Amino acid sequence: MTEEPSTPPITITHIISGDLWAGAEVQVYNLCQALSTRMEVAVTAVIFNPGILHDKLVKLGIPVTLADEASTGTLSIAKAIATHCKMQGTDIVHTHGFKENVLGVLGKELARVRYSVRTVHGNPEHGFSFKKPHKWLTSRLDIWLGRLRQQAVIAVSTQLEQSLQSTFPGKVFKIFNFVNVEEIQQTWRLESNRNKNQEALLGIVGRLVPVKRVDLFIRMIASLNEEGYPCRGAIIGNGPLEEDLKKLALELRVGDRISFKGFVNPAMKEMRKLDALIMPSDHEGLPMTLLEAAALGIPVVAHNVGGIPEVLEDWKRGALVHEQNPSAYSDNVLSVLSRQTQTGDNPPPDFERKFSSRENSKKYVDLYTKILLTPRGVNLPTASS
Repeated sequence: MTEEPSTPPITITHIISGDLWAGAEVQVYNLCQALSTRMEVAVTAVIFNPGILHDKLVKLGIPVTLADEASTGTLSIAKAIATHCKMQGTDIVHTHGFKENVLGVLGKELARVRYSVRTVHGNPEHGFSFKKPHKWLTSRLDIWLGRLRQQAVIAVSTQLEQSLQSTFPGKVFKIFNFVNVEEIQQTWRLESNRNKNQEALLGIVGRLVPVKRVDLFIRMIASLNEEGYPCRGAIIGNGPLEEDLKKLALELRVGDRISFKGFVNPAMKEMRKLDALIMPSDHEGLPMTLLEAAALGIPVVAHNVGGIPEVLEDWKRGALVHEQNPSAYSDNVLSVLSRQTQTGDNPPPDFERKFSSRENSKKYVDLYTKILLTPRGVNLPTASS
């Protein structure tokens, strides 16, 4: 008796810059890791920069092409994507980022790959205007390619889903960012021997850039200490504003109470020491740092923007801040810390169903399958409209 031939897996090629190890890169790695364990798909990738993401994907054992943008021109990167897709028999090109969308679509067209999707990981940090015509035209090209040459646009939060619907009508799907909950909980258990009389350690994680509002974090630490609540701050990350932020800490007389940890990989090495994680960003998609902290039950005080409310709502160890000022963050920190001992270190309600790799990787597989089964030119079923 002969076995019936099984359905060949869908080959997905992810396109991403990989110049940083930040939220989008962490999510792409989590996605590739989760998909690589599923029989329905085969995962490959093209990365534009050497670094942490490239090395971690190679370690997963998936086929990876490095099209180094430091030494490779735009057209050559597109050709490298096309060559990779032909060699791997790519069925769907999945792009992650602005230039990745443009080059990924160009590469897939050269390789005659029929299908492509993109994930939008967050709101753009910079607006596009006629004052910068080159960037404005490129953004128009990006939108045009998404509308005409890609079959689906994946939003990682409800806020992004709603904001993208008018730009990409009939093509928007929501799939939350996710983490491997079990792996995080097993690897990074919180230390339970902390001295209750110690000063609270509050932290912020991310690139030291304007949108992250690390200045608000420093002012909050100063405000809490002035109000008679002694605490310390840990800034986990690096970036162009580091020297300015150190000067601000000195001006506010908390230079000795704030430690600049620099880039830490994995950030959980420092995060697990925190009494609370502070997230005062002006805008966010659905931060990976938030999901990692919530999986461990680390209290979080965050700005009420993007996908953050979808994680923190109804969680007693979380607080949403509506006003971007130090006083509002201070008040919410005191409220969250005052009820820590009564709430335990459990994740938010329904966290695993909404934000686990097991549940959400299945949604990606379902979407890839729908794309292959739906005739081109026809909107996918259940797409947002």
